[in-house]
Amino acid sequence: MEHIISSLFEVSLWKSVLVFLATVLSDTLWAMYIRRTNLGKALSASSLSAVIVLTAGVVAIEYVNNNWYLIPAALGAFVGTYITIKFDNRQKPTIEEKEYKLTRV
Repeated sequence: MEHIISSLFEVSLWKSVLVFLATVLSDTLWAMYIRRTNLGKALSASSLSAVIVLTAGVVAIEYVNNNWYLIPAALGAFVGTYITIKFDNRQKPTIEEKEYKLTRV
């Protein structure tokens, strides 16, 4: 129990922000990686895969040393996925928009 409490006091704000941002980046890249893989773009997907491993490695090194860094990592994963899906959905026309275009032809 003492170890858990003492590790809480060793949490750095700078490292927490770094872990958060690295996880946001990693999750965003995962979404892009999945899309590139589905499109059969091997070079693009493999490049993204390498960057994902590097950013995930930075995060893993930090939270292995102090488990409290899992909190900003989890928040970063949530934010990264949320932003990516919201941005992606904003670019796609809705079903109603597609139907409207079809009826106008």
